[in-house]
Amino acid sequence: MEQAIELSETVVQIRQELTPEIPLYMHAVIGADAVALVDGGLPASGAHIDRLLESRRGRPLRYLANTHAHHDHIGNFRRLRDVHGSLAVAAAGAVPWIEDVDRNLREFALHHPDLVPDTPELRAELASTYAEQGCPVDVVVGEGAILRLGGGVELEAFELPGHVHAELGWLERRSRCLILGDTVTGTDWPIFHGHLDPRAFAATLHKLRALIDERDITSVAMSHYAPREASAFRTLLDEVTTYLQRIWAVVREPLGREPVSLEDVWLHTCRAMGKEPEFRSVAMVRAHLDDLLRTGEIRRVAADLYVAA
Repeated sequence: MEQAIELSETVVQIRQELTPEIPLYMHAVIGADAVALVDGGLPASGAHIDRLLESRRGRPLRYLANTHAHHDHIGNFRRLRDVHGSLAVAAAGAVPWIEDVDRNLREFALHHPDLVPDTPELRAELASTYAEQGCPVDVVVGEGAILRLGGGVELEAFELPGHVHAELGWLERRSRCLILGDTVTGTDWPIFHGHLDPRAFAATLHKLRALIDERDITSVAMSHYAPREASAFRTLLDEVTTYLQRIWAVVREPLGREPVSLEDVWLHTCRAMGKEPEFRSVAMVRAHLDDLLRTGEIRRVAADLYVAA
């Protein structure tokens, strides 16, 4: 197991390798009076989180500050809340998935059984990535909320939708370190990391560029990228913006005068971009089609058939 490292005088990080391509970084913020853990990893992240929390040096774990409700960000919340009496803090839209494991699984992975069948094998694959119980959310927050940890160490919440509809970033204001979950999605994974609102995703990338300058952010810590200084983070934002534009172009390619289905567009997008077709990309492609319907660029001619408008 890797050791925890200090990213700043107040932010500590530990790395867990999920796959050779996908790391998971978890973060603790250390104040003079108390500590906040940003996200709770997977159930299998427990030992990593416990090592990370050794840095609290006797201070109470006051807050479990969530970025979003995917399973690899909430897996230890219930355990830590029970053991430490911590307060679970999340965006309003994240609450149902954090509190209800079955609903989380169903809406995250089993949303299109006609395309990705709800099989015992899929459920078995996902079962170990979910905690046995959901975690009650104690505090619901939005843009501008502040968690105070003492000694001027404060976490300020920013609403950053796109990857999911309800996602928060947390700025540690003293060290000016911005802690993100999956706001900036992975691009070189064998699967699509995915996003549920492409228009909001683009707006969030723009918001982050502005935030770096407006708040003089010095460094950015993320759940699936190594930490970056501000200049390198700007470069990453440019790369992810280009990647999003590429997805838009590929999704549009099969849409013409002849009707095509969600399945057609989904499989085309995965093939064209070299990604394994699975449930995350179904939801992502559906989100792009829904956006094109709203803007009038395409129209629906049957229950699941689309043509260019």
